[in-house]
This record gives sequence, C-alpha cells and structure tokens, in this order.
Amino acid sequence: MPELPEVENVARGLKYLEGRTLRNFEIFDDRVWFESELDPESLNGRRLLQVSRRGKYLLLRFSGGVSVLQHLRMTGKMLEIESRAIPEHIRSQIGTRGPKARQIRCRFDFGGKTVVFYDTRRFGTLTAVKSEEAYFSAKGIAPDPFEQEAEARAHFLARIPAVGRPVKAALLDQSLIAGVGNIYADEALFQVGVDPRTAARRVKDPEALWHAIRSILAVSMEEGGSSIVNYLGADGEPGRFGERLKVYGRGGEACPNCEKPIKRIQLGGRSTHFCSACQKKR
Repeated sequence: MPELPEVENVARGLKYLEGRTLRNFEIFDDRVWFESELDPESLNGRRLLQVSRRGKYLLLRFSGGVSVLQHLRMTGKMLEIESRAIPEHIRSQIGTRGPKARQIRCRFDFGGKTVVFYDTRRFGTLTAVKSEEAYFSAKGIAPDPFEQEAEARAHFLARIPAVGRPVKAALLDQSLIAGVGNIYADEALFQVGVDPRTAARRVKDPEALWHAIRSILAVSMEEGGSSIVNYLGADGEPGRFGERLKVYGRGGEACPNCEKPIKRIQLGGRSTHFCSACQKKR
C-alpha cells in the first residue's frame, strides 16, 4: 500500500493541474465514491486550487470549499489517460460499464488534460467533504508529520508511553502517526535498534524514533518513494527508494550492520523484518 512518501510523490506529480477547471468528472465504478457528502456531479465546473496530502490521503482541494480525499489503497494510481502504464486493453474499455472497465474507477477531465484513477484491485476510494478537519477528526487520523510537524511530534510523544502493543503495530496505527506503513516502520525501528516486538511504552527514546521516522520518510520522498510491488508515481515511473531499504523485504539476507541473517516474522498479521542482533527487545 502506498505510504506517505509515495502519496507525496503522486501529489507532486499532479501539481500541474492546479488552477485548471474540472470540466467533467465521470465515475465508472460506484464503489469508489465512498462516504461522500456531495454528489459527483457537484465537482463539475470547480477549479482545482491545490493538490496536497495528509498521511496516506491525497487531497484535491477545489473551489467552493470542497475537498476530495483519495485513498489509493493497494493498487491505486492517478495517471494521465495516455500513460503507458495503463494496459491498452484497459484503456480501450474506458466509458463502458463492464466489470473489467471498472479497473479505471473514474476520470477527471480538466479540459486538455485527463487523469484517470487506475486501480486493479478496486480498493481505493474518493470522499468529497466540506471540512477536511472534521473528516480526519472523526476518523482519528493523527496530524501529518510534515505538514503539521510540531503538532504531530507532540501528539506522538504524548501518546506512545501509554501504548502497550508491540511498537511495530503502534507505528501502523494512523491515530498515533499518520502516513507510516509496513515499509517505513521496519526501516525506522532498524535505524534506532529497537526490536519490533517491544511494547511501545518500553521504547527507551521515543524522540529518537520520531526523528528516525521523519528522516527515512524525507529521504524516500526525494527518491520518489518505494516501488516494492506495483506503486507508480503520477508520471508512471517507479520510485527509487526500494534500492536503499536495509531490512524490509530482505528476510534471510545479511544485515548491513552485523551480517547476521535478517529475520522475517508475522506480527499482528503483517510481515515484519528485523535483525535480532542489532535490534534488542526490551
């Protein structure tokens, strides 16, 4: 699933649409329009003021105080309709209503520039709201580590001492820190030498963990994110940070610090990678 760096790069890749008017918005898969306060037709004629992000959510802010919050989920991609990343047999089905055509969930026509939401597993969602803050508050989404840095840091440091769950599971909780998923949780815990099975409240230096998370996320953003399975940016290109991962996806390989084999376990139903020599359980 795209995490904060991947969504940030999608947002950056769509910045060129800012200032354009949405001429026509078409939905081909009704399931994509999720928990929305407005009808899809109400977006037509609105100007796209800003493309942004909060945690794992892509934010499309339109005139009239309307925001579309997009969650890419497992396989969602925002691509120009001509992108080579869209298989030709899928692109040719746009506008039809058959099940296969629904891999193109919807189409945004900005008059000369058309972007589609291509989502092979069809888990992604779009939610139109009048108040982003009300929506994120109701969902319990933490402040963003970059857009709301001071608030997010204080929120994280105040809550983690009371969390009894394994720290890896805690980092995946979007009410504690927004935007972190499996990849960057494993990498951050390796950087600070903490076993992912350690109870979050027993982490000796939560502030060091916070800085490790932000540092890794920042580097990944500049590298275009991580393309582990099928993530692509808005330009249809994969991210480059996967080449720099030290433990995630490297079970059985030598630890880059001590050369002992990296372990891969299931923790809370998620694959977890760590070095048992470098990362001590407390």
